[in-house]
Amino acid sequence: MTDWKPDDDCARNFLYIEEVNSNEGLSRRLNGVPTSNTVQSLKELIAEQLANPQGWNNISLAFADKELSDLNSTLSSYGVQDGDTIFFTRSVAPAINPPPYTTNNSGPIVLNNVMFRDLDGKTLTIHGIGLQWKVKQLRKKLGDEKALEIEYYRFLWGGKQLEDERTLESYNFGENCTIHLVMRLRGGGTS
Repeated sequence: MTDWKPDDDCARNFLYIEEVNSNEGLSRRLNGVPTSNTVQSLKELIAEQLANPQGWNNISLAFADKELSDLNSTLSSYGVQDGDTIFFTRSVAPAINPPPYTTNNSGPIVLNNVMFRDLDGKTLTIHGIGLQWKVKQLRKKLGDEKALEIEYYRFLWGGKQLEDERTLESYNFGENCTIHLVMRLRGGGTS
C-alpha cells in the first residue's frame, strides 16, 4: 500500500475570488496564493486577472464581512485560510455631468451643447455656442458643421420662430436646449 499525498499546489495556497457588483462578475480560483501574501499583492493579482494591472488600487476586498483595507497586512492576519473565498468590488469613477454652461471670469457664457431636431426625429448637436450670439451666427455654425443648406430652414424654440437678429440669451436658452428645424415652404417669406 502506498501513501497518497496530494500535490502541494493543489492542496494549499489557493483562494477563490468573486466579484460582487457586476452581472458579469468574475468568479475563479487563484492558485499559488499563500495566505502569507499581503492584501496589496492580492489586489495586484486580481487587477492582472482583469487585464488592468495599474487598476489594483481601485479594487476593494472583503472577507467574512470585513474589508481588507491595510495593504501591508497579510491575508492570514484577517483570518483568511487556504480555499476561502475573497469578495471584491471595482471602484467606478462617478459620472460627471457637464455644467450647464462654461464661463470664465473675464469671458462670456458658452453653452456646451445645443441640439437641433428635424421633423423626422433626427437630432444634431453643436458645441461651444456663445449665449451672446445672434441667431444668424448659430444658423451659420449649424450649416457649416453639419453641411446643411440652412437658409431653407426655420428655427423654432419654445413655440416661437427665432429671429436672426436676436441673441440666444434673449430667448433664455440653456444647456441642452432643443431647437426644432422646419423646412421653409416655397414661395413663403423669410420672416
